[in-house]
Amino acid sequence: MARERRVSGATRRARQMMVGGLVLGHAAGITVLGLALVLGGGDAAVTAALGFAAVVIFFSIGQFIEIIACELEPVQGMGLALVSYLVRVVGVGAGMYFILRNPAVAPHVQPGWLLLSMVATVIAWVSGVVLVATRQRVPIYDAEYVGPAAGSEGD
Repeated sequence: MARERRVSGATRRARQMMVGGLVLGHAAGITVLGLALVLGGGDAAVTAALGFAAVVIFFSIGQFIEIIACELEPVQGMGLALVSYLVRVVGVGAGMYFILRNPAVAPHVQPGWLLLSMVATVIAWVSGVVLVATRQRVPIYDAEYVGPAAGSEGD
């Protein structure tokens, strides 16, 4: 028999923030990719796509881990998030290092387009997350209304 699983508000909000980051990150990455293709040609577009993909992979995995961490105890969630950050930094860094050092790829890499695509995608992703987060209702901050105490009408 299937067990019913309830999704917490924190998990729901984390998913919404991930979608915000994905949407704006893709919008910026695809825009830079198009500019690179038009202004710099095929090599620039491939370079921009590489930077865009690295950022999307890094943040997508991170946001997914955050969604999982929301359902864990606070110490476990924090530990998972920190370990995942370390693994993502090393993994994406090593991946980029080996791809950019590959003799078949290295001559075609255009550093300016790589930097532009990565910076634009990071800024857009973070902006998407912040934009969604500022519009979310977090009920923990709702204070119960307490009316004036009886008998304190005209002190």
